[in-house]
Amino acid sequence: MRPRWFLAASILVLATAFTGPALGVGANARVTRDDTASSYLRYDGSSDATMAACSTGRRSQNEPTVAVDPNDTSVVVAGANDYCAAMVNGDVWAGYYRSTDGGSSWQDSLVPGYPADSSAGGLASPAHGSCGASGDPSQSFDNDGRLFYAFICFNRGKPVNGGVYVARYTDDGGTYDRTVLVKKGTPSAHFAGSGLFQDKINLAVDQTTGPDSGNVYVAWSQYTGLAGNNTVLLSRSTDHGLTFSQPIRVTPVAHGTASFADVAVGPDGAVYVSFIEYPSTSNPSAGIWLAKSTDGGASFGPAVLVASIVQFDSSQFSGNGASDCGDGPFACPTGFTFSRFFSSSAVAADAAGVHVVWAARTASGGQSKVFVRNSPDGVSWPTPAATIDAVATGHQWFPDIASSGGTINVVFYDSRADPTYSAARPPGNTASGANSGNVVNTYVAQSTNGGVSWSETQVSSAGSNFGWETHASRRDGFWGDYLYISAVGGTVKAAWTDSRDLVPGTDPRETGADDDADGFDVYQPCTYVPNDINAPSYSSPLVSDPCLSQGGLDQNIYAVSP
Repeated sequence: MRPRWFLAASILVLATAFTGPALGVGANARVTRDDTASSYLRYDGSSDATMAACSTGRRSQNEPTVAVDPNDTSVVVAGANDYCAAMVNGDVWAGYYRSTDGGSSWQDSLVPGYPADSSAGGLASPAHGSCGASGDPSQSFDNDGRLFYAFICFNRGKPVNGGVYVARYTDDGGTYDRTVLVKKGTPSAHFAGSGLFQDKINLAVDQTTGPDSGNVYVAWSQYTGLAGNNTVLLSRSTDHGLTFSQPIRVTPVAHGTASFADVAVGPDGAVYVSFIEYPSTSNPSAGIWLAKSTDGGASFGPAVLVASIVQFDSSQFSGNGASDCGDGPFACPTGFTFSRFFSSSAVAADAAGVHVVWAARTASGGQSKVFVRNSPDGVSWPTPAATIDAVATGHQWFPDIASSGGTINVVFYDSRADPTYSAARPPGNTASGANSGNVVNTYVAQSTNGGVSWSETQVSSAGSNFGWETHASRRDGFWGDYLYISAVGGTVKAAWTDSRDLVPGTDPRETGADDDADGFDVYQPCTYVPNDINAPSYSSPLVSDPCLSQGGLDQNIYAVSP
Protein backbone atom coordinates (compact mmCIF):
# COMPACT_ATOMS: atom_id res chain seq x y z
CA MET A 1 0.00 0.00 0.00
CA ARG A 2 1.31 3.43 -0.90
CA PRO A 3 1.94 5.76 2.06
CA ARG A 4 -0.62 8.50 2.51
CA TRP A 5 0.33 12.14 2.14
CA PHE A 6 -1.22 14.29 4.85
CA LEU A 7 -1.51 17.86 3.61
CA ALA A 8 -1.76 19.36 7.06
CA ALA A 9 1.70 18.10 7.89
CA SER A 10 3.59 19.74 5.06
CA ILE A 11 2.54 22.08 2.29
CA LEU A 12 4.64 23.22 -0.62
CA VAL A 13 3.82 26.38 -2.54
CA LEU A 14 4.51 26.35 -6.26
CA ALA A 15 3.01 29.59 -7.51
CA THR A 16 3.44 33.26 -8.00
CA ALA A 17 0.15 35.09 -7.51
CA PHE A 18 -1.12 38.06 -9.48
CA THR A 19 -4.29 39.77 -8.31
CA GLY A 20 -6.77 41.81 -10.28
CA PRO A 21 -7.87 41.39 -13.90
CA ALA A 22 -4.84 41.05 -16.15
CA LEU A 23 -4.09 42.64 -19.46
CA GLY A 24 -4.74 40.14 -22.19
CA VAL A 25 -7.73 38.52 -20.47
CA GLY A 26 -10.71 38.58 -22.81
CA ALA A 27 -13.91 40.45 -22.07
CA ASN A 28 -16.39 38.69 -19.80
CA ALA A 29 -19.29 37.46 -21.94
CA ARG A 30 -22.75 36.92 -20.51
CA VAL A 31 -23.76 33.47 -21.72
CA THR A 32 -27.33 33.36 -20.39
CA ARG A 33 -29.01 36.36 -22.03
CA ASP A 34 -32.36 36.02 -20.30
CA ASP A 35 -33.18 39.72 -20.60
CA THR A 36 -33.55 39.80 -24.40
CA ALA A 37 -36.53 38.71 -26.48
CA SER A 38 -35.86 35.60 -28.61
CA SER A 39 -32.53 34.97 -26.91
CA TYR A 40 -33.83 31.43 -26.22
CA LEU A 41 -34.99 29.26 -29.11
CA ARG A 42 -35.74 25.56 -29.44
CA TYR A 43 -33.18 23.34 -31.13
CA ASP A 44 -35.10 23.68 -34.43
CA GLY A 45 -35.00 27.49 -34.34
CA SER A 46 -38.64 27.89 -33.32
CA SER A 47 -40.09 29.21 -30.08
CA ASP A 48 -42.72 28.08 -27.59
CA ALA A 49 -44.07 29.27 -24.26
CA THR A 50 -40.99 28.00 -22.42
CA MET A 51 -38.52 29.70 -24.77
CA ALA A 52 -40.46 32.97 -24.63
CA ALA A 53 -40.51 32.92 -20.83
CA CYS A 54 -36.81 32.06 -20.63
CA SER A 55 -35.84 34.89 -22.98
CA THR A 56 -37.00 37.64 -20.63
CA GLY A 57 -37.51 35.87 -17.29
CA ARG A 58 -34.24 36.92 -15.61
CA ARG A 59 -34.18 33.74 -13.56
CA SER A 60 -31.21 31.88 -12.09
CA GLN A 61 -28.62 29.70 -13.80
CA ASN A 62 -25.78 27.87 -12.08
CA GLU A 63 -23.40 24.90 -12.34
CA PRO A 64 -21.95 25.81 -15.73
CA THR A 65 -20.15 23.53 -18.12
CA VAL A 66 -18.21 24.69 -21.17
CA ALA A 67 -16.59 22.95 -24.15
CA VAL A 68 -14.42 24.13 -27.04
CA ASP A 69 -14.95 22.29 -30.34
CA PRO A 70 -11.70 20.71 -31.63
CA ASN A 71 -13.22 20.52 -35.12
CA ASP A 72 -13.74 24.31 -35.14
CA THR A 73 -12.40 26.23 -32.16
CA SER A 74 -14.57 29.25 -32.96
CA VAL A 75 -17.46 27.12 -31.70
CA VAL A 76 -17.91 27.07 -27.94
CA VAL A 77 -20.86 25.57 -26.10
CA ALA A 78 -21.96 25.83 -22.50
CA GLY A 79 -24.64 24.41 -20.24
CA ALA A 80 -26.14 25.07 -16.83
CA ASN A 81 -28.98 24.35 -14.46
CA ASP A 82 -31.49 26.79 -15.96
CA TYR A 83 -34.34 27.79 -13.67
CA CYS A 84 -36.08 29.76 -16.40
CA ALA A 85 -37.78 26.51 -17.36
CA ALA A 86 -39.69 26.55 -14.08
CA MET A 87 -41.92 29.43 -15.19
CA VAL A 88 -43.77 27.10 -17.59
CA ASN A 89 -42.64 23.61 -16.60
CA GLY A 90 -42.53 23.95 -12.82
CA ASP A 91 -38.86 23.06 -12.32
CA VAL A 92 -35.30 23.51 -13.50
CA TRP A 93 -34.02 22.09 -16.81
CA ALA A 94 -30.64 21.66 -18.49
CA GLY A 95 -29.74 24.79 -20.43
CA TYR A 96 -27.78 24.60 -23.69
CA TYR A 97 -25.92 27.65 -25.05
CA ARG A 98 -23.86 27.89 -28.24
CA SER A 99 -21.47 30.45 -29.70
CA THR A 100 -19.97 30.44 -33.19
CA ASP A 101 -17.67 33.43 -32.68
CA GLY A 102 -15.39 32.15 -29.95
CA GLY A 103 -17.74 33.00 -27.10
CA SER A 104 -18.37 36.67 -27.85
CA SER A 105 -22.11 36.15 -28.47
CA TRP A 106 -24.47 33.30 -27.62
CA GLN A 107 -27.73 31.67 -28.68
CA ASP A 108 -29.50 30.11 -25.71
CA SER A 109 -31.78 27.09 -25.52
CA LEU A 110 -32.73 24.09 -23.38
CA VAL A 111 -31.90 20.45 -23.99
CA PRO A 112 -35.01 18.94 -25.64
CA GLY A 113 -37.36 16.86 -23.49
CA TYR A 114 -38.62 19.34 -20.88
CA PRO A 115 -42.21 18.61 -19.80
CA ALA A 116 -43.89 21.23 -22.02
CA ASP A 117 -41.68 20.47 -25.04
CA SER A 118 -43.90 19.61 -28.01
CA SER A 119 -41.09 19.45 -30.59
CA ALA A 120 -40.38 16.18 -32.36
CA GLY A 121 -37.00 15.86 -30.71
CA GLY A 122 -38.40 16.68 -27.30
CA LEU A 123 -41.22 14.15 -27.53
CA ALA A 124 -38.75 11.48 -28.66
CA SER A 125 -36.40 12.06 -25.73
CA PRO A 126 -36.45 9.30 -23.09
CA ALA A 127 -36.44 12.06 -20.48
CA HIS A 128 -39.75 13.48 -21.68
CA GLY A 129 -42.56 12.28 -19.44
CA SER A 130 -40.19 10.37 -17.15
CA CYS A 131 -38.79 13.28 -15.16
CA GLY A 132 -39.61 16.92 -14.62
CA ALA A 133 -36.30 18.42 -13.51
CA SER A 134 -32.83 18.13 -15.02
CA GLY A 135 -29.37 19.54 -14.44
CA ASP A 136 -25.79 18.72 -13.40
CA PRO A 137 -24.56 19.31 -16.98
CA SER A 138 -21.25 18.13 -18.41
CA GLN A 139 -20.14 18.42 -22.04
CA SER A 140 -17.41 17.50 -24.48
CA PHE A 141 -16.87 17.26 -28.25
CA ASP A 142 -15.25 14.55 -30.31
CA ASN A 143 -12.85 15.39 -33.14
CA ASP A 144 -15.61 15.34 -35.76
CA GLY A 145 -17.80 18.03 -34.22
CA ARG A 146 -20.20 15.78 -32.35
CA LEU A 147 -21.13 17.18 -28.96
CA PHE A 148 -22.12 15.00 -26.03
CA TYR A 149 -24.11 16.60 -23.21
CA ALA A 150 -24.59 14.57 -20.03
CA PHE A 151 -27.22 15.48 -17.45
CA ILE A 152 -29.32 13.97 -14.71
CA CYS A 153 -33.11 14.02 -14.78
CA PHE A 154 -35.44 13.32 -11.86
CA ASN A 155 -38.68 14.17 -10.06
CA ARG A 156 -38.72 15.78 -6.63
CA GLY A 157 -41.54 13.47 -5.56
CA LYS A 158 -42.37 9.87 -6.36
CA PRO A 159 -41.54 8.41 -8.79
CA VAL A 160 -38.11 10.00 -8.45
CA ASN A 161 -36.60 8.19 -11.48
CA GLY A 162 -33.22 9.87 -10.98
CA GLY A 163 -31.22 8.79 -14.03
CA VAL A 164 -28.23 9.71 -16.23
CA TYR A 165 -28.80 10.84 -19.81
CA VAL A 166 -26.54 11.92 -22.67
CA ALA A 167 -27.80 14.17 -25.46
CA ARG A 168 -25.95 14.12 -28.77
CA TYR A 169 -25.61 17.10 -31.11
CA THR A 170 -23.96 16.97 -34.55
CA ASP A 171 -22.68 19.71 -36.89
CA ASP A 172 -20.39 21.25 -34.28
CA GLY A 173 -23.19 21.29 -31.74
CA GLY A 174 -25.60 23.03 -34.12
CA THR A 175 -28.01 20.14 -34.71
CA TYR A 176 -29.74 18.18 -31.97
CA ASP A 177 -29.75 14.46 -32.81
CA ARG A 178 -30.99 12.37 -29.87
CA THR A 179 -30.88 11.68 -26.14
CA VAL A 180 -29.89 8.31 -24.68
CA LEU A 181 -30.70 6.95 -21.22
CA VAL A 182 -27.42 5.71 -19.73
CA LYS A 183 -28.52 4.59 -16.28
CA LYS A 184 -32.02 4.57 -14.85
CA GLY A 185 -32.83 5.44 -11.25
CA THR A 186 -35.61 3.96 -9.16
CA PRO A 187 -39.01 5.44 -8.27
CA SER A 188 -38.41 5.49 -4.50
CA ALA A 189 -38.03 8.76 -2.64
CA HIS A 190 -34.69 10.57 -2.40
CA PHE A 191 -32.23 8.70 -0.19
CA ALA A 192 -34.98 6.47 1.22
CA GLY A 193 -34.89 2.72 1.70
CA SER A 194 -32.83 1.00 -0.98
CA GLY A 195 -33.67 3.36 -3.83
CA LEU A 196 -30.99 4.25 -6.38
CA PHE A 197 -30.38 7.86 -7.37
CA GLN A 198 -27.76 8.83 -9.96
CA ASP A 199 -26.05 12.18 -9.33
CA LYS A 200 -22.83 14.24 -9.64
CA ILE A 201 -21.95 13.37 -13.22
CA ASN A 202 -18.96 14.18 -15.43
CA LEU A 203 -18.30 13.41 -19.10
CA ALA A 204 -15.16 13.27 -21.24
CA VAL A 205 -14.46 12.25 -24.83
CA ASP A 206 -11.28 10.71 -26.23
CA GLN A 207 -9.95 13.44 -28.53
CA THR A 208 -6.74 11.60 -29.39
CA THR A 209 -6.01 9.89 -32.70
CA GLY A 210 -5.56 6.50 -31.04
CA PRO A 211 -7.67 3.34 -31.30
CA ASP A 212 -10.22 4.62 -28.77
CA SER A 213 -10.64 8.03 -30.37
CA GLY A 214 -14.25 9.14 -30.11
CA ASN A 215 -15.07 7.03 -27.08
CA VAL A 216 -17.43 8.82 -24.70
CA TYR A 217 -17.00 8.31 -20.96
CA VAL A 218 -19.53 9.39 -18.36
CA ALA A 219 -19.01 8.87 -14.62
CA TRP A 220 -21.33 9.60 -11.72
CA SER A 221 -22.19 8.80 -8.11
CA GLN A 222 -24.87 6.24 -7.38
CA TYR A 223 -26.57 6.89 -4.06
CA THR A 224 -28.21 3.93 -2.39
CA GLY A 225 -30.88 5.04 0.04
CA LEU A 226 -29.51 5.84 3.46
CA ALA A 227 -26.92 3.08 3.37
CA GLY A 228 -23.96 5.45 3.09
CA ASN A 229 -22.27 3.30 0.47
CA ASN A 230 -22.57 5.56 -2.57
CA THR A 231 -20.15 4.57 -5.30
CA VAL A 232 -18.66 6.03 -8.47
CA LEU A 233 -19.76 4.30 -11.67
CA LEU A 234 -18.61 4.76 -15.27
CA SER A 235 -20.24 3.91 -18.58
CA ARG A 236 -18.69 4.25 -22.02
CA SER A 237 -19.90 4.54 -25.58
CA THR A 238 -17.82 3.14 -28.42
CA ASP A 239 -20.30 4.09 -31.16
CA HIS A 240 -20.33 7.87 -30.85
CA GLY A 241 -23.03 8.06 -28.22
CA LEU A 242 -25.64 5.82 -29.83
CA THR A 243 -25.44 3.28 -27.01
CA PHE A 244 -23.70 3.07 -23.64
CA SER A 245 -22.27 0.10 -21.80
CA GLN A 246 -23.49 -1.29 -18.54
CA PRO A 247 -21.75 0.82 -15.90
CA ILE A 248 -18.74 -0.53 -14.05
CA ARG A 249 -17.72 0.37 -10.55
CA VAL A 250 -14.66 2.63 -10.42
CA THR A 251 -14.47 2.73 -6.63
CA PRO A 252 -13.81 -0.54 -4.82
CA VAL A 253 -16.00 -1.70 -1.96
CA ALA A 254 -13.73 0.01 0.58
CA HIS A 255 -14.64 3.40 -0.89
CA GLY A 256 -18.20 3.38 0.37
CA THR A 257 -18.64 7.14 0.56
CA ALA A 258 -17.12 8.27 -2.74
CA SER A 259 -18.53 11.09 -4.86
CA PHE A 260 -17.88 13.94 -7.30
CA ALA A 261 -16.09 12.07 -10.05
CA ASP A 262 -14.06 13.90 -12.69
CA VAL A 263 -12.93 12.21 -15.93
CA ALA A 264 -9.94 12.92 -18.17
CA VAL A 265 -8.35 11.17 -21.15
CA GLY A 266 -4.58 11.22 -21.62
CA PRO A 267 -2.70 11.57 -24.93
CA ASP A 268 -2.24 7.78 -25.02
CA GLY A 269 -5.97 7.15 -24.50
CA ALA A 270 -5.69 6.21 -20.82
CA VAL A 271 -8.80 7.17 -18.86
CA TYR A 272 -8.52 8.75 -15.41
CA VAL A 273 -11.26 9.26 -12.81
CA SER A 274 -10.65 11.33 -9.70
CA PHE A 275 -13.06 11.37 -6.78
CA ILE A 276 -13.32 12.30 -3.13
CA GLU A 277 -13.78 9.74 -0.39
CA TYR A 278 -15.52 11.08 2.70
CA PRO A 279 -14.64 10.00 6.25
CA SER A 280 -16.26 6.79 7.44
CA THR A 281 -15.94 4.32 10.28
CA SER A 282 -13.38 2.37 8.28
CA ASN A 283 -11.44 5.45 7.18
CA PRO A 284 -11.56 8.55 9.41
CA SER A 285 -9.78 10.81 6.89
CA ALA A 286 -11.19 12.38 3.75
CA GLY A 287 -9.08 11.73 0.68
CA ILE A 288 -8.66 12.45 -3.02
CA TRP A 289 -8.31 9.29 -5.09
CA LEU A 290 -7.51 8.47 -8.71
CA ALA A 291 -8.38 5.40 -10.78
CA LYS A 292 -6.83 4.59 -14.17
CA SER A 293 -7.97 2.54 -17.17
CA THR A 294 -5.61 1.42 -19.92
CA ASP A 295 -8.20 -0.46 -21.99
CA GLY A 296 -10.50 2.32 -23.09
CA GLY A 297 -12.62 2.38 -19.97
CA ALA A 298 -13.49 -1.32 -20.05
CA SER A 299 -11.88 -1.82 -16.63
CA PHE A 300 -9.99 0.16 -14.01
CA GLY A 301 -7.02 -0.67 -11.85
CA PRO A 302 -7.05 -0.15 -8.10
CA ALA A 303 -7.69 3.44 -7.08
CA VAL A 304 -4.64 5.25 -5.70
CA LEU A 305 -4.72 7.73 -2.84
CA VAL A 306 -3.50 11.09 -4.15
CA ALA A 307 -3.79 12.94 -0.84
CA SER A 308 -5.52 12.85 2.51
CA ILE A 309 -7.17 16.20 3.06
CA VAL A 310 -8.73 18.48 5.66
CA GLN A 311 -12.13 19.18 4.16
CA PHE A 312 -13.46 22.64 3.40
CA ASP A 313 -17.19 22.17 3.79
CA SER A 314 -19.97 24.70 4.22
CA SER A 315 -21.52 22.59 6.97
CA GLN A 316 -18.56 23.62 9.14
CA PHE A 317 -19.97 27.17 9.30
CA SER A 318 -23.63 26.55 10.13
CA GLY A 319 -23.53 25.45 13.75
CA ASN A 320 -26.08 22.69 13.16
CA GLY A 321 -24.55 20.67 10.32
CA ALA A 322 -26.62 22.34 7.59
CA SER A 323 -24.79 22.79 4.30
CA ASP A 324 -26.52 26.09 3.47
CA CYS A 325 -27.96 28.87 5.61
CA GLY A 326 -30.46 31.65 5.00
CA ASP A 327 -33.68 33.04 6.48
CA GLY A 328 -36.71 31.56 8.21
CA PRO A 329 -36.50 27.76 8.36
CA PHE A 330 -33.05 27.98 6.75
CA ALA A 331 -31.55 30.19 9.46
CA CYS A 332 -28.55 28.66 11.22
CA PRO A 333 -27.25 29.09 14.78
CA THR A 334 -24.12 30.94 13.63
CA GLY A 335 -26.15 33.64 11.89
CA PHE A 336 -24.15 33.29 8.67
CA THR A 337 -25.75 33.18 5.19
CA PHE A 338 -24.22 31.06 2.43
CA SER A 339 -24.92 28.50 -0.25
CA ARG A 340 -23.26 25.12 -0.05
CA PHE A 341 -19.64 24.40 -0.96
CA PHE A 342 -17.22 21.60 -0.26
CA SER A 343 -13.94 19.99 -1.22
CA SER A 344 -13.89 18.38 -4.66
CA SER A 345 -11.27 17.34 -7.18
CA ALA A 346 -10.56 17.44 -10.92
CA VAL A 347 -7.99 15.75 -13.16
CA ALA A 348 -6.19 16.46 -16.44
CA ALA A 349 -3.63 14.39 -18.34
CA ASP A 350 -1.12 15.55 -20.93
CA ALA A 351 2.34 14.77 -22.30
CA ALA A 352 3.91 15.92 -19.02
CA GLY A 353 1.84 13.55 -16.88
CA VAL A 354 -1.31 13.51 -14.79
CA HIS A 355 -2.40 16.50 -12.72
CA VAL A 356 -5.00 16.40 -9.94
CA VAL A 357 -6.35 19.53 -8.25
CA TRP A 358 -8.65 19.93 -5.27
CA ALA A 359 -9.70 22.46 -2.65
CA ALA A 360 -9.03 21.79 1.03
CA ARG A 361 -8.06 23.54 4.22
CA THR A 362 -4.38 24.00 4.97
CA ALA A 363 -5.10 22.77 8.51
CA SER A 364 -8.12 22.19 10.72
CA GLY A 365 -10.00 25.48 10.83
CA GLY A 366 -7.56 27.04 8.36
CA GLN A 367 -7.77 28.73 5.00
CA SER A 368 -9.07 26.78 2.00
CA LYS A 369 -6.58 26.61 -0.86
CA VAL A 370 -6.37 24.96 -4.26
CA PHE A 371 -3.83 22.13 -4.19
CA VAL A 372 -2.19 20.30 -7.07
CA ARG A 373 -0.26 17.06 -7.27
CA ASN A 374 1.51 15.80 -10.37
CA SER A 375 2.28 12.25 -11.43
CA PRO A 376 4.18 10.87 -14.43
CA ASP A 377 1.63 8.10 -14.93
CA GLY A 378 -1.32 8.47 -12.53
CA VAL A 379 -0.01 5.62 -10.40
CA SER A 380 3.18 6.87 -8.75
CA TRP A 381 3.39 10.26 -7.03
CA PRO A 382 7.06 11.19 -6.57
CA THR A 383 6.49 14.82 -5.55
CA PRO A 384 4.27 16.10 -2.73
CA ALA A 385 1.10 18.13 -3.13
CA ALA A 386 1.42 21.90 -3.28
CA THR A 387 -0.80 24.94 -3.17
CA ILE A 388 -1.36 26.86 -6.39
CA ASP A 389 -0.34 30.12 -4.72
CA ALA A 390 0.86 31.64 -1.45
CA VAL A 391 -1.91 34.23 -1.00
CA ALA A 392 -2.76 34.29 2.71
CA THR A 393 -6.18 35.97 2.45
CA GLY A 394 -9.41 34.44 1.20
CA HIS A 395 -10.84 31.00 0.64
CA GLN A 396 -10.49 29.11 -2.66
CA TRP A 397 -12.85 26.36 -3.79
CA PHE A 398 -14.40 24.41 -6.70
CA PRO A 399 -11.30 24.05 -8.94
CA ASP A 400 -11.48 22.59 -12.43
CA ILE A 401 -8.54 21.78 -14.70
CA ALA A 402 -7.84 21.41 -18.42
CA SER A 403 -4.57 21.05 -20.32
CA SER A 404 -3.73 21.66 -23.96
CA GLY A 405 -0.89 23.01 -26.05
CA GLY A 406 1.62 22.69 -23.22
CA THR A 407 -0.37 24.86 -20.79
CA ILE A 408 -2.28 23.55 -17.78
CA ASN A 409 -5.23 25.73 -16.79
CA VAL A 410 -7.00 25.71 -13.41
CA VAL A 411 -10.11 27.78 -12.70
CA PHE A 412 -11.46 28.39 -9.19
CA TYR A 413 -13.47 30.72 -6.98
CA ASP A 414 -11.52 33.02 -4.65
CA SER A 415 -12.56 35.42 -1.86
CA ARG A 416 -9.23 37.23 -1.34
CA ALA A 417 -11.01 40.54 -2.06
CA ASP A 418 -13.11 40.19 1.10
CA PRO A 419 -12.01 42.95 3.52
CA THR A 420 -13.59 41.03 6.42
CA TYR A 421 -12.10 37.64 5.51
CA SER A 422 -11.53 35.16 8.30
CA ALA A 423 -10.75 31.47 7.94
CA ALA A 424 -13.43 30.92 10.57
CA ARG A 425 -16.18 32.43 8.40
CA PRO A 426 -17.81 31.45 5.11
CA PRO A 427 -16.95 33.63 2.09
CA GLY A 428 -18.86 36.89 1.87
CA ASN A 429 -19.85 37.20 5.55
CA THR A 430 -18.76 39.69 8.18
CA ALA A 431 -18.26 38.65 11.79
CA SER A 432 -21.87 39.67 12.53
CA GLY A 433 -23.23 37.65 9.62
CA ALA A 434 -23.83 40.61 7.31
CA ASN A 435 -23.10 40.69 3.58
CA SER A 436 -19.48 41.79 3.09
CA GLY A 437 -20.03 42.66 -0.57
CA ASN A 438 -19.47 41.08 -3.96
CA VAL A 439 -16.09 39.74 -2.89
CA VAL A 440 -15.93 36.39 -4.70
CA ASN A 441 -14.05 36.38 -8.00
CA THR A 442 -13.06 33.77 -10.54
CA TYR A 443 -9.34 33.11 -11.06
CA VAL A 444 -7.38 31.07 -13.58
CA ALA A 445 -3.92 29.71 -12.78
CA GLN A 446 -1.65 28.48 -15.57
CA SER A 447 1.47 26.35 -15.71
CA THR A 448 3.75 25.83 -18.71
CA ASN A 449 6.19 23.44 -17.01
CA GLY A 450 4.04 20.46 -16.17
CA GLY A 451 2.50 21.89 -13.02
CA VAL A 452 5.79 22.68 -11.29
CA SER A 453 5.10 26.43 -11.03
CA TRP A 454 2.06 28.61 -11.65
CA SER A 455 0.99 32.13 -12.49
CA GLU A 456 -2.58 33.26 -11.93
CA THR A 457 -4.94 36.11 -12.66
CA GLN A 458 -8.43 37.23 -11.84
CA VAL A 459 -10.60 36.66 -14.92
CA SER A 460 -13.95 37.94 -13.63
CA SER A 461 -14.33 41.67 -14.18
CA ALA A 462 -16.92 41.97 -11.40
CA GLY A 463 -17.27 40.22 -8.07
CA SER A 464 -20.10 38.07 -6.76
CA ASN A 465 -21.50 36.96 -3.43
CA PHE A 466 -22.77 33.42 -3.02
CA GLY A 467 -25.06 34.26 -0.13
CA TRP A 468 -27.78 36.02 -2.15
CA GLU A 469 -31.08 34.34 -1.25
CA THR A 470 -32.28 33.30 -4.70
CA HIS A 471 -33.74 29.88 -3.90
CA ALA A 472 -36.04 28.07 -1.47
CA SER A 473 -38.78 30.71 -1.81
CA ARG A 474 -36.07 33.41 -1.71
CA ARG A 475 -34.90 32.39 1.76
CA ASP A 476 -31.71 30.51 0.88
CA GLY A 477 -28.94 30.53 -1.70
CA PHE A 478 -27.83 27.97 -4.26
CA TRP A 479 -24.94 28.79 -6.57
CA GLY A 480 -24.12 25.31 -7.82
CA ASP A 481 -21.50 22.72 -7.07
CA TYR A 482 -18.82 23.53 -9.67
CA LEU A 483 -17.46 25.76 -12.40
CA TYR A 484 -15.71 24.65 -15.60
CA ILE A 485 -12.78 25.15 -17.95
CA SER A 486 -12.09 23.72 -21.41
CA ALA A 487 -8.88 23.84 -23.47
CA VAL A 488 -8.31 22.75 -27.07
CA GLY A 489 -5.07 23.69 -28.82
CA GLY A 490 -4.46 27.30 -27.90
CA THR A 491 -8.12 28.04 -27.14
CA VAL A 492 -9.16 28.14 -23.48
CA LYS A 493 -12.60 29.00 -22.15
CA ALA A 494 -13.67 29.27 -18.50
CA ALA A 495 -17.27 29.57 -17.27
CA TRP A 496 -18.67 30.40 -13.85
CA THR A 497 -21.80 31.44 -11.94
CA ASP A 498 -22.02 35.21 -11.44
CA SER A 499 -24.20 37.64 -9.46
CA ARG A 500 -23.23 40.97 -11.06
CA ASP A 501 -26.67 41.36 -12.70
CA LEU A 502 -28.67 40.46 -9.59
CA VAL A 503 -30.74 43.25 -8.05
CA PRO A 504 -30.57 43.44 -4.23
CA GLY A 505 -33.68 44.35 -2.29
CA THR A 506 -35.71 43.76 0.84
CA ASP A 507 -37.91 40.82 1.73
CA PRO A 508 -41.54 41.83 2.35
CA ARG A 509 -41.90 38.97 4.83
CA GLU A 510 -39.15 40.26 7.09
CA THR A 511 -40.67 42.72 9.53
CA GLY A 512 -39.97 43.44 13.16
CA ALA A 513 -38.06 40.65 14.87
CA ASP A 514 -38.04 38.64 11.64
CA ASP A 515 -35.86 41.21 9.86
CA ASP A 516 -32.26 40.10 10.20
CA ALA A 517 -31.05 43.07 8.10
CA ASP A 518 -28.09 41.03 6.89
CA GLY A 519 -28.03 42.40 3.34
CA PHE A 520 -28.58 39.10 1.49
CA ASP A 521 -32.19 39.74 0.41
CA VAL A 522 -33.00 40.14 -3.28
CA TYR A 523 -35.46 42.41 -5.07
CA GLN A 524 -38.88 40.76 -5.19
CA PRO A 525 -41.90 43.10 -5.35
CA CYS A 526 -44.20 40.20 -4.50
CA THR A 527 -47.22 39.62 -2.30
CA TYR A 528 -46.63 36.55 -0.15
CA VAL A 529 -49.50 34.43 1.14
CA PRO A 530 -48.97 33.91 4.00
CA ASN A 531 -46.72 36.90 4.66
CA ASP A 532 -44.53 34.88 7.01
CA ILE A 533 -40.81 34.22 6.53
CA ASN A 534 -41.18 30.95 8.45
CA ALA A 535 -44.10 29.53 6.44
CA PRO A 536 -43.61 25.95 5.22
CA SER A 537 -45.06 26.90 1.82
CA TYR A 538 -46.77 29.74 -0.04
CA SER A 539 -49.86 29.93 -2.23
CA SER A 540 -48.49 33.17 -3.68
CA PRO A 541 -46.40 34.11 -5.55
CA LEU A 542 -46.44 31.27 -8.05
CA VAL A 543 -43.15 30.41 -9.73
CA SER A 544 -44.47 32.07 -12.90
CA ASP A 545 -45.30 35.38 -11.19
CA PRO A 546 -43.71 38.37 -13.00
CA CYS A 547 -42.68 39.78 -9.61
CA LEU A 548 -39.89 37.18 -9.64
CA SER A 549 -38.62 38.38 -13.02
CA GLN A 550 -37.53 41.85 -11.93
CA GLY A 551 -33.83 41.04 -11.45
CA GLY A 552 -33.72 39.69 -7.92
CA LEU A 553 -33.05 36.18 -9.21
CA ASP A 554 -30.77 37.24 -12.06
CA GLN A 555 -27.91 34.85 -11.40
CA ASN A 556 -26.09 34.25 -14.71
CA ILE A 557 -23.35 32.27 -16.39
CA TYR A 558 -20.35 34.23 -17.64
CA ALA A 559 -17.43 33.00 -19.72
CA VAL A 560 -14.00 34.30 -20.69
CA SER A 561 -10.81 33.38 -22.52
CA PRO A 562 -7.94 33.74 -19.99
